[in-house]
Amino acid sequence: MRAHLLPMYRTSARRRAGIIGLLVVTLAGSTPGVGQTDDVVPRVALAAGMGVNLHNAQDIVALINNSGVVSRRVDEFKSGVEFFGSVSVPLSTEWVVKLEYAHLIASYLEGTSFGSAEFSYFVAMPTLIGQYVLHSERMYNFKVGVGGGYHFGAYSQRYSLVDGKYTSTGVGTLIELEANTALGENVFAHLGTQVRWDFVGDLKNASGNSPGGSFVTSLHFFSIGARLGVAVYL
Repeated sequence: MRAHLLPMYRTSARRRAGIIGLLVVTLAGSTPGVGQTDDVVPRVALAAGMGVNLHNAQDIVALINNSGVVSRRVDEFKSGVEFFGSVSVPLSTEWVVKLEYAHLIASYLEGTSFGSAEFSYFVAMPTLIGQYVLHSERMYNFKVGVGGGYHFGAYSQRYSLVDGKYTSTGVGTLIELEANTALGENVFAHLGTQVRWDFVGDLKNASGNSPGGSFVTSLHFFSIGARLGVAVYL
């Protein structure tokens, strides 16, 4: 009797194995992250926010420290505040072009024998950035980018009877890392870090004079910064 049932048992076992295999394949094909990932459709994004950076404007630091009016030497690196806005347009699933405008503000308020002295500057930084998408899911994405633009700067110094205003222009470049994580269906928290090299040229006033007289002063700077904002995907 056992010999008679053995072929039937083997056939039944093969059927059970076949059914289990079919179920595994079906589940793998229908579960995100197992055997496949959800397709992410590239979308246009608008972002805005603010950030902080640590930057070194060497000529400005040298100008202040050599002015002969400040009571102490200022540090080589200075913290600054940035406000930014951007629009990102996908070229493919892997490449994005981003147009960004950022506005850097920084100032020194120092004591002198004549009272307080204020040295301040800002840089307007429109920048075109090419980004590569490192990873993208429906709920988050990571990008790395390189960019450059033509930037505009202004510097002012006020102490005693001195009240001067100076401007300059030049090229700026950056490398950035960007991350976006979903707060809702279309709204994302925008986080980023940037390293900048700006070569904003020699400062001149309306008469063509430098703030340091014979000492040529530029608004070149190097910075490392972090930012936080909100991105809306259209």
